Amino acid sequence: MWRFAAMMIMVTAMVTVGCDAHHIARCARGGGRHGACGHITDCPPLLSLLHRLRTATAPPHAFQILRRSVCGYENNFPLVCCPDSASPARVLSPGRSLLPARCGISSLTDRIIDGEDAKLMAWPWMVLLRGTMNGVSQWTCGGVLISERYVLTAAHCYNPSLVTIESVRVGEHTLHQHPDCELGICAPPPQDIPVERVISHPDYEKPCTTCNDIALLRLARPAILNPFHVVPVCLPVNPQQDLGFTEQEFLGQQAWAAGWGSISRDSLTFVRLNTLQQVQLPIVDLPFCEILRKPYPDRRMVLCAGGNGKDTCRGDSGGPLTVTNKVGTRSYVVGITSHGPRECGITNTQGIYTNVLYYISWIISNLQP
Repeated sequence: MWRFAAMMIMVTAMVTVGCDAHHIARCARGGGRHGACGHITDCPPLLSLLHRLRTATAPPHAFQILRRSVCGYENNFPLVCCPDSASPARVLSPGRSLLPARCGISSLTDRIIDGEDAKLMAWPWMVLLRGTMNGVSQWTCGGVLISERYVLTAAHCYNPSLVTIESVRVGEHTLHQHPDCELGICAPPPQDIPVERVISHPDYEKPCTTCNDIALLRLARPAILNPFHVVPVCLPVNPQQDLGFTEQEFLGQQAWAAGWGSISRDSLTFVRLNTLQQVQLPIVDLPFCEILRKPYPDRRMVLCAGGNGKDTCRGDSGGPLTVTNKVGTRSYVVGITSHGPRECGITNTQGIYTNVLYYISWIISNLQP
């Protein structure tokens, strides 16, 4: 990477791109085109151009293109204006400073695969949403804590005319059992926190009914963090740096999903267990995935996971799909459970997860002090 840095510093002379010194999210690329200001590692077209410059295979004017793309600096490293049609670039905005330094750290690394009970302390960022549906107050969806004040979930979990979100519960493991104890270790009581504001994506259900299925919940008061039982998950702000692989390399990764949703494969039967469930799912593109992806204008808006007879199901909506970095020290949320086949967990079918990396700019820009 030091060679990249040296070459990028060379191309920064006489910067002419329309971004200010505060590294705002949006930037002008000339000719009326716009993009997002971020690291070149998050922008495949410009990263490829830099690779080709290094190997003397770049087209004419490549050096000038890179120089004109510089839109700011972070720690003296140049940032580039990535076109909107490319992979969403990392956003540098005031909201990013609100992300916790300690995130994605679980006190338990020995987990069980195959849709079994999750161990206490395995998923300290899991959240339950409580709302009113058909006039009845109940647990409705899952979510994931990304900071002491914000929860990430699915937009379809909130519909003012059908479903409201009243509060969230953090630090839960087994419903109707308090305190939660395992091997002599007991968790503090779960926290029920009112929701101050629901921030659904402005283009939810546009241009397809399942498009942009993502929402933020701002809590009325901060969650009380606990190093063992309440820890925010990490956001993949820079996947290559944070995870050790790029967005394109998500395919083939093993991810984890968790939730308190139905364990019944029968679409007409809802069977919720008290204990948090977990399952490991491969992120792969099967033919079934391509069918589900057809309505989306950009295939990168969602990830497909499962296909081996394991799946998330009803009630798991809004919960996280997570992967760990290559050294296994932190967990990052890469997907939000959106929808899937009518019958859960059928072999060769898959679930659809909103691709968090695709919406990272939107997420960070909506975080407020």
